[in-house]
Amino acid sequence: MKKTFKYISALTLVLATAAGCNEKEFLKQKDPLHVTDDNFWKDESSISAALGASYSPLRSSLYGYWGSFEGIQDINALGDDIFTIPGEEANTWKVATFTNDENNGDLSSIFSNTYKCIHRANLLLTKIADVPMSDGKKALYIAEAKFLRGLSYYILASNWGGVPLRTKPMETTDDYATPCATKEQVWEQVVKDLTEAAAGLPVKRDAKELGRVTSGAAIAYLGKAYMFVEDYPKAEATFELLNKSPYTYDLVANYEDNFTDANENNIESIFEWTFAPLGDQYGAWSTETANSPMYNYLPQFIGPPAGGGWFKYLPSNYLVDQFVKEKRPAGADTKYDKRMYASLMWKRSTLGEPDVTWYEGQSFDALWSSALSKIERLTTNVALDTVTYGRFLIKKGTSAWRKVANADNYWGPTPSTANYRVVRFAEILLLQAEAAAQNGHLDVAITNLGRIRARAGLAVKTAADLPGKTQVLAEIEHQKLLELFFEQNRIYDLKRWNKDAAQLSITLKAHQKQGADGFQAKHYVFPIPAGELKSNPKATQNALWK
Repeated sequence: MKKTFKYISALTLVLATAAGCNEKEFLKQKDPLHVTDDNFWKDESSISAALGASYSPLRSSLYGYWGSFEGIQDINALGDDIFTIPGEEANTWKVATFTNDENNGDLSSIFSNTYKCIHRANLLLTKIADVPMSDGKKALYIAEAKFLRGLSYYILASNWGGVPLRTKPMETTDDYATPCATKEQVWEQVVKDLTEAAAGLPVKRDAKELGRVTSGAAIAYLGKAYMFVEDYPKAEATFELLNKSPYTYDLVANYEDNFTDANENNIESIFEWTFAPLGDQYGAWSTETANSPMYNYLPQFIGPPAGGGWFKYLPSNYLVDQFVKEKRPAGADTKYDKRMYASLMWKRSTLGEPDVTWYEGQSFDALWSSALSKIERLTTNVALDTVTYGRFLIKKGTSAWRKVANADNYWGPTPSTANYRVVRFAEILLLQAEAAAQNGHLDVAITNLGRIRARAGLAVKTAADLPGKTQVLAEIEHQKLLELFFEQNRIYDLKRWNKDAAQLSITLKAHQKQGADGFQAKHYVFPIPAGELKSNPKATQNALWK
């Protein structure tokens, strides 16, 4: 006998409180305890609540893909720009060191939450036709739901490759039984959804809707999808749309403004998750209730104990080497790339500059000492270099800039509410530069690189400095590493630039990536989770993992 799925009821409506939108307007919803599927879909308020429910699984506190844990933590751990501290979460360590399998709890959770978003978007798209509201408003909601579905399949395609394609809500257990599509088919769905979303979404949101997706975000992810499938002409043309009217994106003058609460929803931000002092600060993780916490808990994972953090990462030797390889021109107000000061903390006098403090007057020595017992765990699996350039900690993503004691501790009196920027215009400039270089348009690539370098305080390079495609692509790789450090980009770049597993293995080993010796071709993707294979009789494991 078929078992009916009833996702709408209390669960779906309360999820609206966790939507990534305006702090006082889109997030606050009424008590949903007596709502049923039969009486829910009555007017625009029900569609708005269902849309909030669709946002929720991707950014829910701690366990959402961008909720600080799992997605942000695990995807960053795969890069060669950080060292992951051993002895913390076992599932994260397995991902970071290429020892994960189909039973990995983190990956199963990401997979499941992403499909929650897809199901809820599908439900909205199916039910909205019968809800009394204007055609114009319906079109906007449909475009937003298609963006969320396209974004979800983007996450699945970029991490798992071929997965089950579901574009209708699941009403019975039979509906759940869906075969895995090819990765090409999944990417086709991503392109279709994002193309339609871009055509229907607004260019800008008014103040009460800041945080809700715009057409610019859909175009950005559409271009990124074209990069994954290596359609460089379409990628370059798509990114170019964001460089002209009606869009006004640009780089903010101060790089660090992208990682604090001082200049949120700025001209560089294309898509960001909104956080706010709403809900129960100490509420249960991964809950979706009217009182779910809306704080940004990422600092808790990164910061040193002296700042209140759990301290789970260090910048890699390779990243530090790349940051210090080029000094700024004589007479500059800092010795090194401006981004280094926003991304890392170190004892400045070691490299010939005046020392500074963080949090509430904490010296670097105090921060390092507080983390030393964890740092010492690295000695068994990585040769952490604290001699060549000294010792370094990660600043980007922490609350060190706030000058508040215990600022990284979400149990403290002032947890972070800084928004998380998912896609920045700087990334688009670098992706467009890469696509342009692949298309032979080196002038476009060099111009975009010049904008990135100028903001970083570095001398702008010309065609004489970058005379050919090889040199341009090498500079793009270098700038992406520094510009987008610890922003869930590095592993995808490494896989795109090293398509042969043997070559990628060599690169990872050369950069001292943890677990590089265990890297195999199958690690270009995650395995389909065991839970999906068990509950979906038509699903099959990725060929690389069989």
